[in-house]
Amino acid sequence: MSTLILTLPFGTGGAASAYDYVLTPDGQQIGSHGQAALDLLPAQAGRGAELVALIPARALSWHSIAVPEKVLRSLLSGRLEPARARGVLAGLLEEQLLDDPDQLHFAVFAGAPAGPDQTPTAWVAVCDRAWLQAGLQALESAGRPVARIVAECTPTALGSAQALLSAELAPAQMLLCTPQGVTLLPLLPASIGLAQAQPGLEVRAEPAVMELAQKNFGHAVLLQTRAQHLLLAAQSPWNLAQLELSASPGGRFLKRLSAGWQQLLQGSQWRPLRWGLVALLLVQLVAVNALAWRQRSLLEAKRASVQTVLQQTFPEVQLVIDAPLQMQRAVDDLARSRGAGTDADLGRVFSIINPLVPPGMVLSAIELSGKQLQLTASGVTPDAAQRITDALQSRGLRARWQDGQFFITPKESN
Repeated sequence: MSTLILTLPFGTGGAASAYDYVLTPDGQQIGSHGQAALDLLPAQAGRGAELVALIPARALSWHSIAVPEKVLRSLLSGRLEPARARGVLAGLLEEQLLDDPDQLHFAVFAGAPAGPDQTPTAWVAVCDRAWLQAGLQALESAGRPVARIVAECTPTALGSAQALLSAELAPAQMLLCTPQGVTLLPLLPASIGLAQAQPGLEVRAEPAVMELAQKNFGHAVLLQTRAQHLLLAAQSPWNLAQLELSASPGGRFLKRLSAGWQQLLQGSQWRPLRWGLVALLLVQLVAVNALAWRQRSLLEAKRASVQTVLQQTFPEVQLVIDAPLQMQRAVDDLARSRGAGTDADLGRVFSIINPLVPPGMVLSAIELSGKQLQLTASGVTPDAAQRITDALQSRGLRARWQDGQFFITPKESN
């Protein structure tokens, strides 16, 4: 699945603006990158291709709020109507907003896990609503609808922090991402000291400002190109397409499901799980084949044993096709040659039935058709009929009672 990642131009959303972009074939590797006007951007290819719009950090403000758990679940699930959700967020952020809430776009994300007696917290990303809608509308008009909206930087998890220096910022500025939020700071000793005091700090800089970053932070600075920065930002699970910009609940669910499936298939953090599943499937395949081979071996051994018994008992049998059936026929032939008859000989059926006839049962008609013996009887209760048919079945005969008649045939007959 190819993905086109582009940055919405800060301050304008017109189609004439130049977009920083990255085209990735799988969400993990950089295919092509650069800067181009809207009509010159490369096209995505393949099934499931999507466009990801990135909001610059300078265009966003981040606010931490305490929300009752029930309200937070409703906001995160998108069950609240956009107008109602906007009203709730505007009330919670009343003292933190400088602009009219109707002019702002809100996106809500879960904060750090709360303790048992604490109110859950949430992050709210806020940006200019008209600017964002104009940028998305320009892409929509050009036939490039946006699938996801991500932030250039997001608050980090506890115990980690990032300082980012980019050519897009003023020469003496940095972005500081911490568990407390995202802040644009000047490169002054106080702000540098604040960044260095953050646990787990990671400093990243683009090539154009690498020397400046090393001058202020030493040599423990990671080189990160603009394209790498955009690709990493697009991998964020935080989607800012919420409220009026969100799809229906069903559409959001399908999008989350699709994104999760793609992440499972392509995400580097899931690589051990993918290899584990492949190994498990291979082990299961080998085990099933080994079990099937063993079962075939046991079956062949049983067939060989029966064939050996048949040919040792009846040496005149040279070709073995169905050993059990051939053995039964050989035994029957031997019994007839000695005048004993067999259970398949319907002439012996009378000697089997006579002891089984209960008192009060009268046989009124006997009919022999081929190998089927049909006995018409009266005075037979259902229980007595069942006992007789069971006894005949145990002696190697097929027997059934129907409409006052017993139908008896040898089991080898069809």
